[in-house]
Amino acid sequence: MKIGSEDRQCVVHRGKGIGGTSLINQLIYSRGNPTDYDTWAEIVGDPSWRYENVLEFFKKSEDFHKTNPDAPVDWEYHGRDGNLYTNFHIPPSNFTKLFLQANKEFGKNITDYNGKEQLGATILQLNTKAGKRFDQASAFIKPLTMRHNLIVSEGSYAIKIEINTNTKTTTSVLFTKNKKTYRAKVNLEVVLSAGAISSPQLLMLSGIGPKNHLKIKHIPLIQDLEVGSRLKDHIFCPLTFSSNLTSPEEALTQEIKEYIRGFGDLTAGNPLDAAGWYKTDFEKNPSYPDIEIIPTTSAETELGRKFLSWNQETWNDINNNKVNDPFGLSVVLLRTKSAGSVRLKNGNPYNYPDIDSNPLSDVKSKDIKTLYQGIKLALKVIEMPTFRKIDAKLRVTRLNACSNFRYLSNRFWYCYIRHMSIPAFHPVGTCPSGRDPGEAAVVNGNLNVFGVKNLRVADASVIPFTFSGHPNAICTMIGEKLSEAIKIDYKIYS
Repeated sequence: MKIGSEDRQCVVHRGKGIGGTSLINQLIYSRGNPTDYDTWAEIVGDPSWRYENVLEFFKKSEDFHKTNPDAPVDWEYHGRDGNLYTNFHIPPSNFTKLFLQANKEFGKNITDYNGKEQLGATILQLNTKAGKRFDQASAFIKPLTMRHNLIVSEGSYAIKIEINTNTKTTTSVLFTKNKKTYRAKVNLEVVLSAGAISSPQLLMLSGIGPKNHLKIKHIPLIQDLEVGSRLKDHIFCPLTFSSNLTSPEEALTQEIKEYIRGFGDLTAGNPLDAAGWYKTDFEKNPSYPDIEIIPTTSAETELGRKFLSWNQETWNDINNNKVNDPFGLSVVLLRTKSAGSVRLKNGNPYNYPDIDSNPLSDVKSKDIKTLYQGIKLALKVIEMPTFRKIDAKLRVTRLNACSNFRYLSNRFWYCYIRHMSIPAFHPVGTCPSGRDPGEAAVVNGNLNVFGVKNLRVADASVIPFTFSGHPNAICTMIGEKLSEAIKIDYKIYS
C-alpha cells in the first residue's frame, strides 16, 4: 500500500481476533491430511496446492522443539529455522498417558499427526512458548516492527476497500483510528487477511458480494460474487464420563511458580495435550480421517455453558445430573457437508455481521450420521482395559428434550447430537478459492478476487472445505505461500 507519498507496507488491525479463530484453534498446530491439499489443488486447478508442494512452506514457517521426549516426531516433516514456535505442553497430563495407552489397546498407532501418518492417537503440538500462547502476530509481525517500510497500525479498524467502478481496480483502504478516518492509497495491491468472518464482511461493505443481498442493504454493487455464502466449520460434540481417578491438587503458590518457569497446569494448552484421528465407515480412503476425538475437562460450568451455547433447559438437565471427577471426550466432525452464511446486518461497518453456522443441515444427513459413528468410536476407546481400570463410565445427560427416545438408542443419540453439538470455532470457506465464480468461488488459485484488480484474500476464508486439521497451521502456510508468489510476481528476491 501507499500512505502519503512514502512507499510502505501497512498492516491495519481489524477487530479483536486473528483470523476469526478461537483460542483452541490458535494453540493447536494441526496441518491436516495430504488428501486435503491434493483435493484443494484439484478444486483450484493449480498443482502448487498439493501437499508435496506446500510442505516446504509448513517447514519454512516452523520453529519446532521436541519439549516432550516421549512424543513421536517425524523430523523430515518439520522445520527448525522458522518464526512459529511449536512444541509440546509440559508436563503432559496423566490423562494423556491413559488416552494414548487405551488407543494402543484399541489397535491405533501413536503418531506424529503432522508427519507420515495422521491416523491414530497423539500428543498435540502447540503454538506456545514458555507456557504462553505464541500467535502469528508474535511470530511474524512483532520481530519486524522496526522496519522502515512497515507500518503496523494498532487500534485501527478497516471500514471499506475503495474500488474504481469503471476499471474495477482497488485504489485505497479506509480505516478509522482515534475517532478519525484515514485513507491508505494502494501502490501495488491489497491483501485482505481479516479472517473467515471479517473478510467477507469487509468485501460486502465494499460492494463485492451477492448482488441481491447488497441491493437489500443499499450497497452499490462492484462485483457479484458469492461472498459469505458457504460458511463451513467443524462440529464439536461433548461426551462426559465419570471415573475413580482423582487429580492431585497443588497449592496455588506452587502452580504460580511453575507458570513463571513456563510449565504446569496454569500454562496455555492445558489440558489440550492429546487427541486422536479416526476413520468411520463413511470414508473409503484408508488414510483419511473424518473424526477427531479430544480429551477435555468437564464443561459443566457457567463458562462451559456460554462456550457451548446451551439453552436453559439443557443447562438445567446437565446441572441435575452432575457427577464427581468428570472428564470428557469431545467428538469433532472434520469434513462437514452443511454450509452456513455470513451476511451484513446493514451498511454500518461497526455492526457485527449475521453469522448462521447452520450445522447438521445437509440434505442427506451425513454430518449427523458421521458424528454418531464418531461417538461410537469414542465409546469403544472407553471400553479398553486402561479405562476399565479407572472405572470409566459414560455419564451422558438424560435430556428432557430427548425423553421420548430410549436412553442411548440410535434415536436418542441423534437427538443428543442436535442439542449438544456446536460449531468448533474453525470457520472457513466464506471467500472460497476455486476455478469459476459461477461455481461460487470468490478467489482463484493465486488468491486474487475474481473480477477485481489488485485485491487478494489470504486467510481461513479461502479454504474451500473443512480440512482434517485446524485452520491455524493452514493459515500460516497460506501466508508463506502467498508471500513467495508475490515475490515472484513483482520480481522481489531475497
